[in-house]
Amino acid sequence: MDAAPLRHVDALWAAARSIEVAPRHHEASGRSVMVGSAEEIAEVAGLLEVDLTAAPLTCMCPGDVSFTVRGERGAVLGVLTHHAGGGLDWSRWSGQLPLLRLGELTAWLTERDVVVPNPRQ
Repeated sequence: MDAAPLRHVDALWAAARSIEVAPRHHEASGRSVMVGSAEEIAEVAGLLEVDLTAAPLTCMCPGDVSFTVRGERGAVLGVLTHHAGGGLDWSRWSGQLPLLRLGELTAWLTERDVVVPNPRQ
């Protein structure tokens, strides 16, 4: 039996050595976080799992949180952008794909102060 082909996103995570997680808006009150251990990278990769069978959504906004994935010697392998509405964008896709673990990702971002909840909500 043949193995399933390696998807682009799987290859991205396999080559990742660090991930910088940062708010996209300069006026945002959140902070950047660096993820560097294999366990942390795997955790973030799992939280960023998307439905690859869904039709991509096109959005003109810059997004809310960026995930800059770096490989050996700090080379940027890709930048994924989370949109608060639940999508994840990457240049290899034709728009945002829906996240499968949006609630868990939001909790992870909040626990690390990347996203600061609005006190009025």
